[in-house]
Amino acid sequence: MSPDSPELVPRPPHPLALALIERLRERSGALVLEVGAGSGRNTRALTAAGLVVSALPVKRSCAAALTTHALLHGTPASIASQLDAIADALEPGAPLFATFASVRDARYGRGETLEPHVYAVPDGDEAGVAHAYFNDECLRALLEPRFRIESMRETGVDDIAGTWAHQMQPLRGAVHWFVVGVRR
Repeated sequence: MSPDSPELVPRPPHPLALALIERLRERSGALVLEVGAGSGRNTRALTAAGLVVSALPVKRSCAAALTTHALLHGTPASIASQLDAIADALEPGAPLFATFASVRDARYGRGETLEPHVYAVPDGDEAGVAHAYFNDECLRALLEPRFRIESMRETGVDDIAGTWAHQMQPLRGAVHWFVVGVRR
């Protein structure tokens, strides 16, 4: 394996992980629920910042939650179910830092239509995986029963997600919503 192999080159944490670390900088030892740890880049950054990371809901309430890719996959109903579980794991007023796919993403509308705004691409690293895409109104409707939205912005993520996550077909024109919400 070369020193430049994706497995050996540490990837920088997602910008939302860095924002969460900044938010909890005075709460060393706080419990963070991480949904979909992926390559571990965010987990490493969170633990290095003195936070305790759990991939599963635990008996005590979590001070925050982070999910940078898990809520891109599925249907609006399955994502709503995941949001319910996340909200249940958070203490009141705890923040959620999350990404969701935007209808402005270049992959929107490509592949097999599973239901409105949900597509499964036919090839590549995520062949057959359902992706739900949201516009502003639909994403707010999904989040607001559980979270008060602090910020919500669309961001180009080709360089953030990187080729390590999409080796067969690097991202071109990928757009995600970066959301910070607070548990109601």
